[in-house]
Amino acid sequence: MSMKVLVDPRAGFCGGVRRVVKMAEKVMSDTGLPLVSLGDIIHNEVEISRLERSGLSSTDHSGMAAPDGPRQVLIRAHGEPPETYAKAKELGVELIDGTCPVVTRSQNIARKHYEAGAQVVIIGKPYHPETIGIKGHCDNEAFVVYERDDVKQLDPKKKVFVLAQTTVAKEWFEERIGWIKEYANDVEVQVENTLCRFVVGRDRDLEQFAKQVDVILMVGGTKSSNTKALYGVCKRMNDRAHLIVEENDIDFSWFRDGDTIGVTGSASTPHWLLEKVRDVIGEKTGAGILRDTADWEARQQEQELAEMEKDDCDCE
Repeated sequence: MSMKVLVDPRAGFCGGVRRVVKMAEKVMSDTGLPLVSLGDIIHNEVEISRLERSGLSSTDHSGMAAPDGPRQVLIRAHGEPPETYAKAKELGVELIDGTCPVVTRSQNIARKHYEAGAQVVIIGKPYHPETIGIKGHCDNEAFVVYERDDVKQLDPKKKVFVLAQTTVAKEWFEERIGWIKEYANDVEVQVENTLCRFVVGRDRDLEQFAKQVDVILMVGGTKSSNTKALYGVCKRMNDRAHLIVEENDIDFSWFRDGDTIGVTGSASTPHWLLEKVRDVIGEKTGAGILRDTADWEARQQEQELAEMEKDDCDCE
C-alpha cells in the first residue's frame, strides 16, 4: 500500500505577512534598487534567504541612525512605536509602513484606553516587537503580562484594560485574563480580544487536519512564535508530529507504508516552501501527491487581506 502526501490547504502566510512581503517585492521591482527592513521582515530564514537574493536586507534602530544608514526603510508587519517614526523623520529616512492592519488596530485601541486613564495591559511576550510597538503607543507605560507574577505590577484599585499580542494562543490569553481578574477583583477589568482572526481560526482548522493524517510535518522558522504554538497543536492532536525548517530536515524513517503525510506551516511559512517539502517527500518515497487544494490558501489569504484593510483598521 503506497503513501500519500498533501499540503494543508489552510497553511501558509497570514494576510499581514503576505501584504508586507508583496510590498517589499513591489518596491524592489519598481525601483530596481535594494531595500532595507527594520528587523527581519519575517520569522522564516528560508523566505528571508529568497528575499535577500532579490535585494532585501535588514538593519536595526542603530543602523538606521548611522551616518551611512539607509535612506528608505521598510517597517515590518509587527509594527513600531511612535518614536521610530519620529526618529526617521528627524533623520530624513523615508518609511514604507508594512504594519499589519490588525496590529495597527491594536495600537489604536491601546492608545485610546490609555488616554482615557485606564491601566493598559498587553498579554504577550515582553520582548516581542509587536508588544514593544503597542506599549510605545501608550508612552511606554502599558504593562505586559507574560508570567503570573507580572500582574503584581498593577494597581489593584485602578481600572484595567486588557488586550493581546495578536499572535498568542487563545487559551494562553484567556489564562492570563483570569490571573488579572483574580488580582484586580475590586475594579472593572475590560478585555478586548485583539487576537488575529487568522491565528484563532488556524488552531481549530489545524486540529482537524492533524487528526486526518497519519503523520504531520510543521514547517516553520526557528524564531517564529506562531510556528512553536501551532506545532504544539499538532503534537497534541497527533503523536507523529515533527517540526522542521526546510526539506533537508526531513527524516524519512518517520514514514511508514500506507501513511497519509500532511505538510503544514505557520503564518510566516511561504506556501512555495510547503509545496517543496511535499514534492521532496513524493520524490524520495514514491508517495502520491494530492494537489486538489493547492491554490485554496492563496485565494483565502487574498480575501483575508481585503477584509483586514476594510474592517480592522477601524478601532471603534
